[in-house]
Amino acid sequence: MSIVILAEKPSQALAYAGAFQSSVKKDGYFAIKDDLFPEETFITFGFGHLVELAPPGHYEDKWGKWNLANLPVFPAKYDFVVPKDKKKQFRIVADLLKVATTIIVATDSDREGENIAWSIIIKANAYKKNKSYKRLWINSLEKESIRQGFAELKEGLDYIPYYQEARARQISDWLIGMNGSPLYSLALQKKGIQGVFSLGRVQTPTLYLIYKRQLEIENFKKTPYFEVESDFKAVEGIYKGQLSPANKFKDSGEVLSFLAKNQAIVGVQNGQIVKVDKREKKTNSPMLYSLSSLQSKVNQLYKASASNTLKAVQSLYEAKLLTYPRTDTPYITNNEFTYLKDKLPMYKTFLGIDDETPQTQPRRRYVDDKKVQEHHAIILTKQVPSKERFNKLPTLQQQIYLLIAKTTVAMFLPDYQYLETVIETKVAGLLFKSKGQVPIVQGWKGLFSKEDKKEKSVLLPQVAVGEEVLANIRVEEKETQPPKPFTEGTLITAMKTAGKTVDDEKAQELLKEIEGIGTEATRASIIETIKNRGYVEAQKNNLLVTEKGKVLCVAIESEPLLASAEMTAKWETYLKKIGRKEGDADVFLANIQKFISHLIEAVPNQIDQVDFSAYEVKEEYKSRKSKRTVVGKCPKCGGGMVSKGEFYGCSSYPKCKYTLTNNFRKKKLTKKNIKELLEGKETLVTGVKKPDKSTYNAMVKVNDKGYLDAVSFSTNVVTAD
Repeated sequence: MSIVILAEKPSQALAYAGAFQSSVKKDGYFAIKDDLFPEETFITFGFGHLVELAPPGHYEDKWGKWNLANLPVFPAKYDFVVPKDKKKQFRIVADLLKVATTIIVATDSDREGENIAWSIIIKANAYKKNKSYKRLWINSLEKESIRQGFAELKEGLDYIPYYQEARARQISDWLIGMNGSPLYSLALQKKGIQGVFSLGRVQTPTLYLIYKRQLEIENFKKTPYFEVESDFKAVEGIYKGQLSPANKFKDSGEVLSFLAKNQAIVGVQNGQIVKVDKREKKTNSPMLYSLSSLQSKVNQLYKASASNTLKAVQSLYEAKLLTYPRTDTPYITNNEFTYLKDKLPMYKTFLGIDDETPQTQPRRRYVDDKKVQEHHAIILTKQVPSKERFNKLPTLQQQIYLLIAKTTVAMFLPDYQYLETVIETKVAGLLFKSKGQVPIVQGWKGLFSKEDKKEKSVLLPQVAVGEEVLANIRVEEKETQPPKPFTEGTLITAMKTAGKTVDDEKAQELLKEIEGIGTEATRASIIETIKNRGYVEAQKNNLLVTEKGKVLCVAIESEPLLASAEMTAKWETYLKKIGRKEGDADVFLANIQKFISHLIEAVPNQIDQVDFSAYEVKEEYKSRKSKRTVVGKCPKCGGGMVSKGEFYGCSSYPKCKYTLTNNFRKKKLTKKNIKELLEGKETLVTGVKKPDKSTYNAMVKVNDKGYLDAVSFSTNVVTAD
C-alpha cells in the first residue's frame, strides 16, 4: 500500500513537503510521514511536461521532411515521447506511479495541470482500474491551504474531462502547426519569399487582429469637424460649457447657419442660467483581478509584457504571497472574504494606512460564490511579507504585489464620494451644459494616488437659476482621430473578447459571455510566440506588424478560420464543452483534420494569386542574414552557425535543421562557449544559478543528439550578492 503525490515541478513538491510533519529528500522525490497519510507516501514531480507529442518523423520518415506531396500529417494515433533531458526523472516518476495504490494528482489546479499529470500517468503505463485516484485542488501554496487541500481531496477521475479538453487543444495545435507551417512556408517560397512561416490555431488570428488594427491606422484619413463651445462669466466666476445636445458640423458654413437659425452669434452675447442640479454621487473601488485584467493593467501602468507579468505573479504565488494566478474571474467566495477581513489589520499596516474600513459585509461586486468555478480572483494570502523581504523582491513583483494589495484593501474602504454640479445655460435658442465635480470623501481613491492620474476637480462658481451671464461663443475646429495601436494590455483584452475591444469595466462585464481566443494561461505565451517569430515587434509599448507578419496575414486572408478571432473563439467554446462533458474530442479533432485537408487543397492556388511585390521580406531576410555573424561550422552539414535569438541555427535552414541552445540551465552561453561546443570541445559555463541564488560553474559538452550534457561541476561555489 503506497500513496504517490504527483507535483508539476520541484518547487511545488518542495512546498508540499514543507507542509507535512516530516520529509526526507531522495533522488527525484520526497518520502513523507504525516497523520494525514498513514500509508507509505511519496511526493514526486515533473519538470512541467515530462512527455510531449512525438514529431512527425516519428510516425513516418517522409513526414520528417517538408514536402507538399507529403501532406497531410495525420497520425493514426498520437504518440507521446520523453525528451532526452527528462528521461531520468521520468523513470523515477514512472517507477513510483506503477507501484502506487493511490495516485494524488497535485499539479497546478487547471486544465493544463491535468494534461501534464495524466500524460505522465498514461505514458508510464500506471493507469489501472484497481488504483485509487485523488485530486488536490488549492488556490494557495501556504502551509495551511496545502494541508486543508490534502485533507479534503477530490475524486481524481472527475477531472479527466479537463485532461481530455487540454489534450484535444494540444493535438489540434500540433496538427495545424505541423501541416499549416510547411504548407504556407513552401507555397510562399515558390513565390520567392524565403523563410519559415509558422502557423497556429490561436497565434495566427491573434496576429491578424494586430494587422487589421494597423491597416485601420495606416488607411485612416483625418476628417475635420467643428463644435460649438462657450465661456460664461457669472457674478461669482467664469465657467465653460458644451453645446447640448452635442453636435458635430462638417464645415464653418454649416456652423454659422446653425447659429443664425438659433439667433446666436460667434462672440459675446447675453445668456441666462436655466437649471442648477447638485447631486452627491459615489463610485466603488476597482473590481478584483483576473489574470487578463491584471496583465492589461500592469502593461498600462508599467509597460510590462503579458509574459513578464505572468512570470512575476507566478513567482509571488510560489513565494506564498499571492493566490493562484491563472484565474479568469474577478470574484471571490465568502470564505476568502472572511479571511481577508480577519487579516485586514496586517494588510493595512503593510500599506501604511490607518483609514477606516467600514465595508465589512461582502458585496456582490466582489463576492459571489456562484461566479467562482475553478479559481477565485488573484488576492493576497494570509501571509504578509516583512518590509525587508518585500524590498528584496524584483521591481515588477513589488509593483504587482502593491497593486493587488491596494485593490484587495480598497474593497473594505469607503466609496469615493463627490458632489456633481450640472449647470444649464440658455443663449438665444441654444442650450449649453457645464459639469463640475468636487470630492467629498476620497475613500479608496486615496490608495491609488501613484497609479492613477490625478483627476482635476472641475470647480464651478456659485450660481442661481435665472441669473444673467455673459456668454462668449466659440467655434472649435477639430479632427477625427485614428484608432490606437494595440499594446500587450489592450491585445489581451481583445483576445479575451474575441476582437471586441473594450477598456471600460462595465462594458467588459456585458461582454463576459463572449468566448475569447486562447486561455488565461496561454495568452501571454501566444503574444511572446508571435514576437519571437518575427511577426510583430514592440515599439514604445505598441505592437507593430513586421513585413514578415504582413506577408503571412495577406497570405491567410482567404481562410477565415485562420484569420478570424470569432471563428477561433468558436473552437475554444467547443473545447470548453469537452471539459464540461458536453463535447467529443474525437469529433473536434476530426473537424480540424477536415479543415487542414481543405487548406492543403486550396492554399497553393490562393498564394499563387496574391501579389507580394509590395513587401520586402526577401530583402529583409537577406539583410538580416548578411548581418549575422557566423560563430562556427555546423557539425551536421559544415554550413555556418548563426544566432537566431533564442538559439543558434544552421544558415542552410531549411535544408539543414541543426540547432544549438544558447543557454545552459538558463545561463546564457558566451560566443566562446558556442565556438568550443561546435568544435566538439568541452566548455566552461560560469555563474549558473541555483534555486537558493548561489552559483556554480559547470563543464558541458554537446551529445550526439544535440543536447548539452554536464561533464563536471566546480567545487568552488560562489555565493550571489
